[in-house]
Amino acid sequence: MRIALGQLHILWKDRTASILHAEQMIADASEAACDVILFPELSFTGFTKQIDQISEPKEQSQTVSRMKELAQKYQIAIGFGWSASGKSAGDKSVNYFTLVDADGNIAGEYSKLHPFTYGGESECFEKGNEIVTVPFLGHTVGLFICYDLRFPEIFQLASRKADVLFVIANWPAIRSAHWETLLRARAIETQSYVVGVNCVGEIDQIQYSGDSMAIDSIGNILGKISGKEGILVCDIDDRAWSLRNKFATAADRREDFYIEHFQKEDR
Repeated sequence: MRIALGQLHILWKDRTASILHAEQMIADASEAACDVILFPELSFTGFTKQIDQISEPKEQSQTVSRMKELAQKYQIAIGFGWSASGKSAGDKSVNYFTLVDADGNIAGEYSKLHPFTYGGESECFEKGNEIVTVPFLGHTVGLFICYDLRFPEIFQLASRKADVLFVIANWPAIRSAHWETLLRARAIETQSYVVGVNCVGEIDQIQYSGDSMAIDSIGNILGKISGKEGILVCDIDDRAWSLRNKFATAADRREDFYIEHFQKEDR
């Protein structure tokens, strides 16, 4: 699987302009024979607590419709983030990571399990309730968003099926060391390929350094792009499974023990 990491400077709260901006990256990734291009969390609006300014009806999303059109036009799968409005006025929105295939069909859709309370996200976005893994281009991929990266348990669960884990993010430059460390840790712990795609530049007075990267199943960085817009092309093979069969750390996990101690009242 050839993956393009689309490190985008999101034009804050300007969906139309950001999508026009991203289309050239999609075209370039298609020209480079990539199978899929991934964009950051809330790819074409960036984050704001003013959810009425960025959220769209779940079944009538212009973002999803446009990504389906571009996937078909350029014959490339696209992974992107967007915000779906609640069913009723006053409801919280949902932070989605949607993956469409090259025919414009939805291959997978994930809602963020862990809204970032420190940044006010939990005030306006619902918590997701499902770990999502999907068959995709000869692999099984797990879908995650940003702050999820700090919770290793969900990555372990996803890696029971998935050999490739996609993480899209708006991860500030001030915590860039955490970003790289946690991406590599999740790869090493789960013996999976991990692909992390971040935004770059100043967005709503916050600096983002990008640092989008692909990491192999023993923690080696296959490629990284920092401090600028652009696409990074990385190839992923099926060696995660052969590593797991040879060096079977999952077989030594004691999940019954972990569950028992998590459930103790005095934990």
